[in-house]
Amino acid sequence: MLRTPTDLEQDSLVHLYDPLQAHEYYLRTRKLKGRQKGSGEQPSGFAKANQRRHESARTKQKKELQASIQRLTDKLNKLEALIRKREHESASEHRKSKAKKERSAKDKDKPKSAAEKAKASRESEKYRDKHKQELKSKAKKDASKSGGGDSSKGSKDKKKHSVTELKALATKVKGQIAVAKQKLAAL
Repeated sequence: MLRTPTDLEQDSLVHLYDPLQAHEYYLRTRKLKGRQKGSGEQPSGFAKANQRRHESARTKQKKELQASIQRLTDKLNKLEALIRKREHESASEHRKSKAKKERSAKDKDKPKSAAEKAKASRESEKYRDKHKQELKSKAKKDASKSGGGDSSKGSKDKKKHSVTELKALATKVKGQIAVAKQKLAAL
């Protein structure tokens, strides 16, 4: 339980506020000094060491950015060379397939003679007799595989990206180079 203070205790606890006295104190002490930064003096050479550390970090970042820009530029050059190569190949294939289609269209229009039909029939019969076992095993293999594609083809051929995919990748690399150059300029 708390006891209530006596009159004597209350008088000692009460502090009388005198506004005039407070104003005089303010006028005497109003020329204030600014707060000193930090807890004390810094050791000599601290600022220089700190500056060197920042400069070395900055130069390290610059070197890393320059190396990354160089690496990305090399990658872009390789991509552009590959794009040119693929475009040339596709144009060449397009010309070849166009010529093939024209030849096949001419051959299609011309009917086969009876002698040609008989010769083709004899050759296919000879082939069937000669390769009977291979054809059976191939037919069995195809029947068991009818649902899925040939997975061995994917492992043999390296996946080729289309020209549009390569161009998209080149655009992405160009963007990365631009970002790296902006960061380098900001340092």
